[in-house]
Amino acid sequence: MERRKLNIVAYICAFILSLVVAGCTVPDNSGDNNEFAEKEATTTFFTNAEIIYNGDDIGEATSDGWVVKFYTDMDMDAMGNLVGPGEVMQLLLNVPYESEQTPKFDNLVGEYRSQSNSGDFSPNTFVFGYMSSIELPDGRHERPDATFYASLAEGSTEMDIDLIDDGRVAIVENTDGTLTIKGTLVGKQCRKRNFEWTGKVEPKSSVEPIVPNSLLTTDLQLTHLTKASIQDRGDCFYLGNESYRDFLIFLVEDTISFEWGKPVGSGDVLRLELLVPWDTDVADGVPAGTYPMLTRNADTSFDKSDIIPYHAVSGLPDRFTVPYWSGTWYVNYVDSAWGNSYARIDSGTVTVERGSDGSHRFVCNLKDCSLPSFSVEADVAISNENIIR
Repeated sequence: MERRKLNIVAYICAFILSLVVAGCTVPDNSGDNNEFAEKEATTTFFTNAEIIYNGDDIGEATSDGWVVKFYTDMDMDAMGNLVGPGEVMQLLLNVPYESEQTPKFDNLVGEYRSQSNSGDFSPNTFVFGYMSSIELPDGRHERPDATFYASLAEGSTEMDIDLIDDGRVAIVENTDGTLTIKGTLVGKQCRKRNFEWTGKVEPKSSVEPIVPNSLLTTDLQLTHLTKASIQDRGDCFYLGNESYRDFLIFLVEDTISFEWGKPVGSGDVLRLELLVPWDTDVADGVPAGTYPMLTRNADTSFDKSDIIPYHAVSGLPDRFTVPYWSGTWYVNYVDSAWGNSYARIDSGTVTVERGSDGSHRFVCNLKDCSLPSFSVEADVAISNENIIR
């Protein structure tokens, strides 16, 4: 399903074109008296329905997109196309936002009117109809989208399309658990499209399950980490100015070992990324100092000016596998796989102290990304012989 936000340029072009053709297409009803005879409005009673939940497909927590498709009883050809005679209608509704991003019919019930403009995704509105395109093996095909009404002539799969931009829709839940969806819509053909459907149908969800970035339910104290791996990732942000160097550090407990630089086994793992001066040699270890966690922008990026030595890299959201796993994370490993406890680190500090024998002391005061956040703290000394470089 296309995003509900229309391409602005395309919308403006369509608007200008609509001015040129004067909006509605008026049927030719001219006679001897040159009078216009409006076609009598009828009600289409649809017999088939499909409801699809798109969730917050504009990403603004303003409303959720629900697609409701109707059609009358028709045959289908071998390609799955409906064959007329019959009627088809689609509604794209802006429904009150559901924080859990699951389809709830209670939210769908209500009155819906047309958008005030193409950028209005307020709850209890429907999205104007528009034409989009799809690439098929035999070329690009135009198709209607959002809210539209269409009829198919007998024996035809071609739709006579009316793009809807006005009217009202009412959705009522009946005492027997069925829904009644009815209303009157008007589009480019200037015809009243009265319709009604009553029935029961399970909604389909197109929303991918949200994988939490932290499963912590309490603060965490890591006091049993005894080994470390330090890897030089160089200019991993590709700044090209030799202003910093990225060190990837794994702090692990005894039950964890390393294969090809990755932790394997079962036990707790604290993954850190620290930015150090460019001339740092990984053989010398991590420079002493305090490394505050970098704050990510809304798009998960960092400002270039913030990527400087003596900072820690916060965890990259929604990336759980190599090579996309990035930044600072806590993970409990079970048989070399992620177990049922992990946390993306969003803020805090890492302080590194160095002993005269080359040993490291890591003092981590970190916060995970959940709301409210939980603490992940560690104060561990790693001897020089327990560090893999």
